[in-house]
Amino acid sequence: MTIRTRNIFIITISGMGMLLSTLDTGIINVALPFFQKEFNVSASLSALSVVSYTLSLSILILPFGYLSDQFGKLKISLIGLILFGLGSILCGTANNIFELILFRAIQGIGAAALQATSAALITTLVDRKFISNALGILGIMIGLGPVLGPSIGGLFLSMGLWRLIFWINVPFVVLGVACNYLLIKTISEKKFAITLIFGEVF
Repeated sequence: MTIRTRNIFIITISGMGMLLSTLDTGIINVALPFFQKEFNVSASLSALSVVSYTLSLSILILPFGYLSDQFGKLKISLIGLILFGLGSILCGTANNIFELILFRAIQGIGAAALQATSAALITTLVDRKFISNALGILGIMIGLGPVLGPSIGGLFLSMGLWRLIFWINVPFVVLGVACNYLLIKTISEKKFAITLIFGEVF
């Protein structure tokens, strides 16, 4: 694999992970009144589908950052993509609000792994002279998520296709998994053993 191809794959994984995780933070907000009516539940109960996602994301982002130093950022990113994709598929099959809340938590776990590794993948694996540009692209992806989320969500809801607000993630996850898998096969990441007692990095 050439350096250029490696850089493109890493930026794709990093940008895709950040875009998907931020997209799904906002895409469901416009759907809350719909879920309230669809599942015949209160507004506060339907809002738990947002809370379960953001809570699992915020709680696990730091542990996933630690694990990425231990076992490799690409491996944790791959786990994140798989969990996020699985959560997206399951969310689209939810038949009641409780299933949706649970499946959104799975999505949030995947999102935590993606956000914990996105910037680190670029700063540690991308060729130095391309790091600034790569971080710029990552910044664009972060900004696009909250903007596109309500727009895409509103479009699918207006068409009566609410399940697609989750299933739209799947093709992008498949692309990310393919790039991630190829990189794992060709790149040997440095693994850091962190001693918490002494705070030393070896």
